[in-house]
Amino acid sequence: MVKKPITRRDFIKGAGFALSSAVLAACAPQTVTVPVTQIVQQTSVVTVPVVQTQVVEQTVQSVITATPAPTNTAAPAVMDIWWNADIPDLTTAEWKNDPNDPVFKKEWYWGGLARVKFLPWLKAHPGVTMKITTHSWDADLRQNQLMALASGLIPDTTYGEAYVNEFVQLGVYNTVSNDKAALFAEGSTRGSTLDGKHYGLPKSSGADALFINLTLWQKAGLDKTKLPTTWDDLVKACQAISKINHSDKWGNTCYYTYGPGGSSYGQAMRILQWFNQNNAPLGSDTGVPSANVPGAADTWVFHNQLMWTSTENLINQAEGEGGSGKLFNDGVIAIKPGWNNDATSVGDGNIDGTAIPFPLPPNGKPATIVIGNDVESPLLHGPNPDLAVNLIEENVPNPDAQAFLANNCGIWIPALKSQLEQYQTFDQLNGYKTDTAKNIVRTTMNILLNGGAGPLPGWPKNGSNIWTEWNDMYGRIWKNKESKDAIQKELDTLQKDIQGFVAKTG
Repeated sequence: MVKKPITRRDFIKGAGFALSSAVLAACAPQTVTVPVTQIVQQTSVVTVPVVQTQVVEQTVQSVITATPAPTNTAAPAVMDIWWNADIPDLTTAEWKNDPNDPVFKKEWYWGGLARVKFLPWLKAHPGVTMKITTHSWDADLRQNQLMALASGLIPDTTYGEAYVNEFVQLGVYNTVSNDKAALFAEGSTRGSTLDGKHYGLPKSSGADALFINLTLWQKAGLDKTKLPTTWDDLVKACQAISKINHSDKWGNTCYYTYGPGGSSYGQAMRILQWFNQNNAPLGSDTGVPSANVPGAADTWVFHNQLMWTSTENLINQAEGEGGSGKLFNDGVIAIKPGWNNDATSVGDGNIDGTAIPFPLPPNGKPATIVIGNDVESPLLHGPNPDLAVNLIEENVPNPDAQAFLANNCGIWIPALKSQLEQYQTFDQLNGYKTDTAKNIVRTTMNILLNGGAGPLPGWPKNGSNIWTEWNDMYGRIWKNKESKDAIQKELDTLQKDIQGFVAKTG
């Protein structure tokens, strides 16, 4: 049972993320960008074993030399699966949903999901075995994938979140069936789509919503039957709550989101929906930057108003103090963008909480960011490319696998449309321990299905550097309480910087 919210940092630790390849572990920690031409040259010499399923007979006119008799048994195939945890004994060790179980301790919930996904498929493909290893997450996973491609150590399948589209654009993934992709919410597949073709399927997903602590909402004299639908409504409500919500440690607080800093895209996942709503996305799905378009500066001004209804001390504590879910329960945070992970422990405190779609600006449109969207993709030049495509097409849409994480550990929701469409009554949410949490999660399911969900921009190169520049700018805009004119200058500079990083080949 998960008794506290799982942060992105906890997620990496809890999942047992570690570098399992000696070659990759020896690599320097800086971001490595591999030119497309280099990848093609490196991967083109890889020998691709062919898994034979039948003997092809050939008729010849004469036999000059004796040849070995053909075998009736297909050569065994060992698939190299990059995944979220090392699973060394998939077919021999039993996994139990018990924190004291030794297999659980090593593999976390990924061990149970692996057996639900892979064992039936292996039974249908006798002679095939798997080597399942993890290669970290976020920028570290990106680096490891680039190094693998450059060195020719290419797996059959891999996984990822915000950097998937970069590899799609590099042309190293194989396509999966459009019919299979159509089974999933459009927002969950956009990041692995290019020119109408799909290069992966999501094993899990998530969507941002606006969490509201209704206890504090009412304490500020606000009507809980009239929740905000516009940006102006939201700003006024946050300012009203901030006036009455005070603690000795945190001062006056209301709105919360992760403070800026570092090279992670995690902060962007919590706030870029505001820009998408205002027709001012940071960039396209394929990484064409638009950081300084009309509407972007106004959105930053609006977001600063929200941010300063809480103290800098609260914003800077980020994922500490037991997580923002606990602070929401404790009444420190009243309003926050959150995804289904943030609902894991919501409701444990004495609060009345809910989640709603994000309020809209004038002439705006509904939008959210897919988050926790874990895509599995087959590699073109892996050892078993045909098997890799079949593996993903056959087991990612498995309804039991799609529901497994939500029904056991919480954190994620399914990406299958057939399950999202049941959001009002979907009962496989036992990983979320309270009715409040489950109701919030059902809201995120509906938003993923219908709420203008989209990925982060798919930068084709230097993604970590771009997110570092974005975080640095975010910090200046917020801490300096910059004017709209000053913000526009920041955005003009950011636009040029992103264009430079995208054009840079080294």
